Amino acid sequence: MAGDRTPALGGLPSGEKQNSKKQNGRERSVMAAELPGLEALRLPGAPQVNPRQPEWVVLARSRIDAEKDSYPSELILLNLKSGEQAVLQDQTTGEPYGGHSPKWSEDGEKIAFLSNQNGVNELWLYRFAAGTAQCLVPGVQVKDYAWSPQGDKIAYITREQNRDSVCFQVRRLRYKLDGEGIPNGFDHVYLVDVETAKLTRISTAASDHRCPVFSADGRRLAYVVEFSDGDDLEKQPQIEIADLAQGQRSSLSPGAKSISALLWVNDKFYGAGKKTTENSVEFDKLFVFEERKGLRWLAVNLDVPVGYWVLSDVRRTGLNAAVQISEDERQIFFAGTREGRQLVFRLRLDTLECREVPLAANVIAFDLISCEEKGCEIVYLADSFKQPAEVYTGFWDLQNSVRPEQLTRWNDNPVLVWPEVEIKAYAYTSQDQIITRGWTMTPRSPGSKPVLGSVLVIHGGPHLSFGDTFFYDFLYLCSLGFRVIFGNPRGSSGYGQSFSRAIVGEWGNKDAGDVLGFLDTVGREEKITGPLFLMGGSYGGYLVNWLIAHDHRFQAAISERTVCNLYSKFGNSDLGFSINKAELGGGELWTDEELLMERSPIRYAPQVSTPVLLLHGENDQRCPIEQSEQWFNALRRLGKEVEFIRFPGASHAMAATGRPQQRRARLKAIADWLESH
Repeated sequence: MAGDRTPALGGLPSGEKQNSKKQNGRERSVMAAELPGLEALRLPGAPQVNPRQPEWVVLARSRIDAEKDSYPSELILLNLKSGEQAVLQDQTTGEPYGGHSPKWSEDGEKIAFLSNQNGVNELWLYRFAAGTAQCLVPGVQVKDYAWSPQGDKIAYITREQNRDSVCFQVRRLRYKLDGEGIPNGFDHVYLVDVETAKLTRISTAASDHRCPVFSADGRRLAYVVEFSDGDDLEKQPQIEIADLAQGQRSSLSPGAKSISALLWVNDKFYGAGKKTTENSVEFDKLFVFEERKGLRWLAVNLDVPVGYWVLSDVRRTGLNAAVQISEDERQIFFAGTREGRQLVFRLRLDTLECREVPLAANVIAFDLISCEEKGCEIVYLADSFKQPAEVYTGFWDLQNSVRPEQLTRWNDNPVLVWPEVEIKAYAYTSQDQIITRGWTMTPRSPGSKPVLGSVLVIHGGPHLSFGDTFFYDFLYLCSLGFRVIFGNPRGSSGYGQSFSRAIVGEWGNKDAGDVLGFLDTVGREEKITGPLFLMGGSYGGYLVNWLIAHDHRFQAAISERTVCNLYSKFGNSDLGFSINKAELGGGELWTDEELLMERSPIRYAPQVSTPVLLLHGENDQRCPIEQSEQWFNALRRLGKEVEFIRFPGASHAMAATGRPQQRRARLKAIADWLESH
């Protein structure tokens, strides 16, 4: 990897000419300069509607600055009727306030937001009356927060650090977490008075806490206690209610295995969570919980996971609520993923009727503007294969499709000229009648020059999905002259609960058959010739390793944040003891060693003949870098062609949210590897 050249915006090294050259006996075209760089994109955050003046929303708008190696952002006030836009700024100095995840106070007079200008996501407060903002909790990393209905307090979640620079004792099983490193402490609930900035810790259990929500009168605060006191092997969520005036606490046991969202309506709690396991193999579903009646699962006939499960590498939505309730508290709106799209659904609480809101778009975030008998109006972010995210509104008369109105054109900049591509959908049916659906994205350059090769990309999770969303990596590969093949094999989200569960116990077996069967189907339909390449990250990296050890059709492979040894991952991943045990059908280290190693690619390292590039963040806690170290060590000692690039300080999500300079270096490494093979 050439470390002395800085890629230009399009990923082409500065000073390199655009030309065609012979490499490995075949002609390749260097087309990277035709694609604008990541820095040209504008990335909108989740919109928040003013409760008192619903024609106004606030949202963050971010960009990628490779030179400063940061994500500068600004808070935008957007008028939904006139389209007027204004940057939230200090009215005295004119300096804009950078931040993300803004939320209005109930009176619409204040905006809270998170800002990392001091290195952590601090909680800030902007007062329109004063025209200035202040930091409420200096130096404190805030993970989530909620306004009180009266606008006088904010409850927030922060991870307490329990470590020392000399040494520290580990007491909990989940002492590390990807994206946070090794904090060794618990997530706790705090309360801050917005007038005095007085802080009060509310939660007391030796447990993580989440989902703070106030009662309507603001006198009580509820939140989820994820584990029984001091034992975090398995989630056993409780809903704890703190009486803020009396200092008393009560605890309720809803009976769910995890809770990801919580709403408080009179004496009822509505939310989303899982019924039998905390692991992502099971869909999050809606529920209602009453102390006297217990827990009931809602919309049980809708075979869709609650939440946003379609992958993209250019989203910065910030805090993004997947479940919301209408102002009249009679309807719940929620995001769900189905067949490669993120959709919005409405659940009537009186009849429990559940319907899709027909937005006909891939929704990234949404908020309710109004909801009355004649219909509902929604503001939302949406994107597609070829279109980066923008802000839209739509009115739904509860019967017909929604006519969207696009409010922003932040990515209509003339600089943003994407390569012309053709997208086709395909499906493959396995012997056990599992249907893998996916797509091809093929560059269509002037003169229709033949593509240089085809790259099969496998997503991670495995319970995530590819879909109709803007994915920079794919357009970048197309700009280099490669066809991209990507699909959703068994285990992917959005195709039903049984489809998601079909991968349990089948890693390295039926999933591999799905991927290769889909590739064969695409190859026949598109009459593909030329070299085939393989690429994937996380679980996708695992499957890359497995395939190159068992199938030798690929000219080269790229394995990112990879997994090669399931046995060691059990103990050194932040959640390996939970995720991998569930994925392998309950296998355990001391009883199922043979199964774990049988499904580990490292056992088959001698069979690898495909050159492979390994890309891994050094601070990845989900798939620790020792996985790439083992794979590199084994392949190098066996005389295989392998290269290993490490990204200092990078976590598991580096490819999508990491330091811009590392993201640019990653793209350069991928381009160099493909073009040299």
